[in-house]
Amino acid sequence: MRQGLLLGMAMVLCLSLPAMGAIVSGPADSVIIGNAVIAAGQNQIAIPVYFVTQGEITFYNLPLKVESPYEVQIVGYSVNSSLKDWDDNWQGTISDGRESNQLGFCDLGGENNPTFNTNGHRVEAFQILIQLGDNATAENVLVSARTDDRNGAPLFGYADGLTGQNPVVVNGTLSRGDGGTIEAPSMPTAVSLAQNYPNPFNPTTDISYALPDAREVKLSIFNVLGQEIRNLAQGTQEAGYHKVTWDGKNANGQAVPSGAYFYRLEAGDYAQSMKMILLK
Repeated sequence: MRQGLLLGMAMVLCLSLPAMGAIVSGPADSVIIGNAVIAAGQNQIAIPVYFVTQGEITFYNLPLKVESPYEVQIVGYSVNSSLKDWDDNWQGTISDGRESNQLGFCDLGGENNPTFNTNGHRVEAFQILIQLGDNATAENVLVSARTDDRNGAPLFGYADGLTGQNPVVVNGTLSRGDGGTIEAPSMPTAVSLAQNYPNPFNPTTDISYALPDAREVKLSIFNVLGQEIRNLAQGTQEAGYHKVTWDGKNANGQAVPSGAYFYRLEAGDYAQSMKMILLK
């Protein structure tokens, strides 16, 4: 009953917050999902999730997913002391445990509770508990944010009750530390472009993409005005997994200022752009 009530309230807040006010621009808030190594003989581990905020938040919505070729599930969570005084922190899991939604409310009425503001620093908000199946002798697990029609996108709500921000999310990984050999990834079956890492970044960041076959590729960096400031890769590339590093400089070798930038991959009939944040 309680979970149903909370989920209903969460959905109302998720849907109403942007409509009530606006998604603000400015210095980017972020969510950083930590990396962890699971020891030999262990099948559960907690991965920390950090928040970086520039203002007072009173609500968060964070849909997450785990990706792995093996059996893996999100089975629980633990709230850090920084959020323990909030009226509620809640986790719901769906899709055989591979997807979850983390929700938190500072004040649902009654006694006032402290807001959450990291003043631009990284502060642990909670930990998510991951369980690996017995068949996983070597494991690579990606933990990332997701967006869907029911839960929406990652969102922070501010103390004014009218505005919010979609935080930048840095993915996390879990790997086995038992001495086993991590299986080589199979060849990609489709073109894909990954979120750059780290993000936000300073001074360099890696951009990864996959090609199922050899094809003409162009990877470029654009500013917020849509102007191309740097071409990172162009020409025919072989099938497989590729990674390019951007050093935060334009085509003239000059360091670009802090702010939002976009990278765009064109590969045959595929074209995709993604946003990244440079912080100095």
